[in-house]
Amino acid sequence: MPLKPFQRLAALSFFVLLALLAIVLVPLRTPAPAVATSRPLRDKLPRPFDAPGEAQEFYRLKRAPHGQRGVPVERYLQALVRMRFMPQYSTARRAVLPSRGELALRGVTLDETAGLSGWTPLGPGNVGGRTRALVIDPHQPRTLYAGGVAGGVWKSIDGAASWRPLTDLLPNLAIGSLAMDPAHSNVLYAGTGEGYFNGDAARGAGIFRTINGGVTWQQLTATANNPDFYYVNDIKISARNSLRVYAATGTGVFRSLNGGATWTRVYATTARGGCLDLALRTDKTTDTLFASCGTFRQAFVVRNTAAEGSGAWTVVLNDPQMSRTSLAIAPSNQNVIYALAASSAPGTYNQGLLAVFRSTTGGAAGSWTAQVRNTDPAKLNTLLLTNPLVAYSQECGVSDSDVFNNHGWYDNAIAVDPKDPNRVWVGGVDLFRSDDAGKSWGLASSWWRTPAQGNQSYVHADQHVIVFPPQYNGTTVKSVFVGNDGGLFKNLDARTQTVRTIAGVCNPALSPAVWQSLNNGYAVTQFYDGKPYPDGKRYLGGTQDNGTVRGADTTGANHWSQILGGDGGFVAVHPTNTDILYAENIGPSLAKSTDGGAQWADATQGIDQDEDYLFIVPFAMDPADPQRLWLGGTRLWRTTDGAASWSPASAPVPGSEFSQIVSAVAIDPSNANHVLAGTFEGFIVRSDSALTGTESTEWQSSQPQEGYVSAVAIDPTNGNVAYATYSTFGTTHVWKSTDGGTTWTALDGTGSGALPDLPVQSVAVDPAHPSNLYLGTDLGVFSSIDGGAHWMVENTGFANAATDALAVRKGSGGQRDLFAFSHGRGAWRVALPN
Repeated sequence: MPLKPFQRLAALSFFVLLALLAIVLVPLRTPAPAVATSRPLRDKLPRPFDAPGEAQEFYRLKRAPHGQRGVPVERYLQALVRMRFMPQYSTARRAVLPSRGELALRGVTLDETAGLSGWTPLGPGNVGGRTRALVIDPHQPRTLYAGGVAGGVWKSIDGAASWRPLTDLLPNLAIGSLAMDPAHSNVLYAGTGEGYFNGDAARGAGIFRTINGGVTWQQLTATANNPDFYYVNDIKISARNSLRVYAATGTGVFRSLNGGATWTRVYATTARGGCLDLALRTDKTTDTLFASCGTFRQAFVVRNTAAEGSGAWTVVLNDPQMSRTSLAIAPSNQNVIYALAASSAPGTYNQGLLAVFRSTTGGAAGSWTAQVRNTDPAKLNTLLLTNPLVAYSQECGVSDSDVFNNHGWYDNAIAVDPKDPNRVWVGGVDLFRSDDAGKSWGLASSWWRTPAQGNQSYVHADQHVIVFPPQYNGTTVKSVFVGNDGGLFKNLDARTQTVRTIAGVCNPALSPAVWQSLNNGYAVTQFYDGKPYPDGKRYLGGTQDNGTVRGADTTGANHWSQILGGDGGFVAVHPTNTDILYAENIGPSLAKSTDGGAQWADATQGIDQDEDYLFIVPFAMDPADPQRLWLGGTRLWRTTDGAASWSPASAPVPGSEFSQIVSAVAIDPSNANHVLAGTFEGFIVRSDSALTGTESTEWQSSQPQEGYVSAVAIDPTNGNVAYATYSTFGTTHVWKSTDGGTTWTALDGTGSGALPDLPVQSVAVDPAHPSNLYLGTDLGVFSSIDGGAHWMVENTGFANAATDALAVRKGSGGQRDLFAFSHGRGAWRVALPN
């Protein structure tokens, strides 16, 4: 009998052991539903940081229209047009404001209206997030631009001592590439979309261009709503003519001869992933351009020695079982070019290293030699695209066997020292450097101990870009910058000794490398959930790639700390004993701390790990009794003893042709027996006797529509009133019930106060004014002061970022705060009206 869709991934339980030892889960070879398995806390190795493929599938699952694979990102642009003419509301000022369009007609700038918001940014400014693009101004080397895949484009003018966002009012698109005009450094191109995944969740919206250093951006019309530009993986600009721009996309290589106004596909490919990397010589009178195409399956490198005209494309490197490959030309001798290739062969090195290739005669076919292969007798030389600590887990005494977790499909970067063509850098999970033209390698960073744990060589895992400053000379200036899943880092000495011993791999304190974080206000953290402490002065949340993190007013936005490793998910704080915290990783992996987050213990006793769960599993604490918590999978689970034990509270949640999986949970604050839950296919289930439910109890079910139920909430003043939000494009996004969740009516508003077609991720009710509602959407927060009859764009002052969680803090004396935790622009807070 064939397995159900979500059971298919669960059937891969053989790989659970591998996941226990990974920093990043082994990617699935084909797109799969967002289900994950738990990881016990007893493991000796540090907890994994992220599962990028599964995270992207989860993102897609929440948003893609019913029956479609892709997320239609062009609708974000359409929603922005709609939002421009919607009324605004300032919660801080308790004031309805004219629309942005009307204010613009009056000559009032958007920056001025944002200044009225009163929302306080909380950070984290020091945690960072996935960064695939970084460029440095050659004329003003203290000016840097970085591209976050969920936080847009950022700029620093003080050498990364501080950062400011440039694209907050654009749709929150994945920035995958940046290019600076070598002749006019105020001109930059930003390519959107991440084309490295199995699925198509991280689709972009073409290329954006600025001519004033990021003050304003224009979407290049020819790339808008164009499938050829859904994934702009790399951009290069000719050193001979700034109007000549090249883009590697999901369908090939495109060329513009007029600064991006029009584009021509000059190289077409059906290779999986299209073309992923470009390398362009700057020392020739013609544009000699290399393109690397293909991932997961057979990949290859092509070259055109006159790409600006009618030059021919020829395959110059096509090694058997070559997968995703990155390219780097030596600046000091541009006849030298390197290629870092992952392997598509089954077995130990699948998506690990295949080889590092080198040509010293300009990259023609037949001129490439393999400097090192995964058959090299020195194990360290074969781990460039593998998690080094995990591969050495047996030698390091933390496991009985070594496991190879390879990430060449995901983090795969190479760069050459600007003054030495034989000195090469590679970025996989960690950073490596070769000083002999790629023949032997040393470890240049370590992810698994932080500076606070005595590791000066710490760099967050999963490297995506390596950049040298324009003034690099190898003597007095020899720094190197990197971008990874934890943001931005810098090493002041790119030529310091590397680690080449097992002892150095096992103990990062032995490394002479010194790295520093550049996440100084670079607030691109991607929250899945967040909660304030009862006093509102501390707050914590689960994040993608960066674990469960906590901040505080007393320490400021740049001093958040990680209190639980691994991908973070939902969180909860005990209301009277804040030493008791709950957090999770992916799958049913709930953990509990009784000492304020210093130590954690597994809290899933009794939960069936073999059932199906979403990638991020929803759980919630009963506001009337913190000993009671609820967690959702294919059924509802309940604990009444602070997660010491769990028991099933429902039969499998009913749905369509197969069991549903719970995506949201809410408990009535005034009636603990009244519980609601939503599912990923649009069903909402309820019970009025939830505390006595068992594994055979069928909960009442309704389906207002198909789609992903992203949140459910019960009015804290009236248990008969409930709200449900849907994050699926093409649906009604807000629903209301006045009979406790039995029947539902649409609540998307009317007239100028109607919501655009935009994923809604969260909902909050002001307990003092229950007609005041707040929505967290993929483009920020919306407010209503008439119970949802009309919606207004909340004047927040923060980005058009996905706001995954809203939480109301009820303080003493009637004071209340609304917290917003965004997926790409950190956490925010505003005082609610009295």
